Amino acid sequence: YKRVSSPHSGASLKKRRTPSGRPAPVSNLSVHTCKRRAITTMRFIQRRELGTLFLLLCVFASLATAAVFVQPVDVKNKQCIWKKYAIPDGAHINLANPCISLTCDARLKYLRGASCGRVSLDGYPKNCTLKKGKGIYPKCCKTHVVCT
Repeated sequence: YKRVSSPHSGASLKKRRTPSGRPAPVSNLSVHTCKRRAITTMRFIQRRELGTLFLLLCVFASLATAAVFVQPVDVKNKQCIWKKYAIPDGAHINLANPCISLTCDARLKYLRGASCGRVSLDGYPKNCTLKKGKGIYPKCCKTHVVCT
């Protein structure tokens, strides 16, 4: 770097040095400012990390009641072909039987799907059964335990 001096103060872009050649001490004001910036930056990072953690908890909580999957499919005319359905690229359909939601990715040739989570009768008496919900996904996921 070239030494550039201001015509008014004689200040340069190079670090100031003492007559012995060592770097001049940094003023308390600039150290305080640096500490304040570091603390502010750390607080921002902590808030961002807490926000990310909260988002992940919400995602995991929503996935706790659903099962997600990816399935390769044939693609014709930019539509995913699955059973009797032709799903346009980027579109999704909700079905009742099976109780699932499907989204087509024609470029990668796969379906992303979500279905109901499993419901267990463990801990219930033997005279209890599961009654499925009615309607298309996700309404059909509302399973009830019925005991006679």
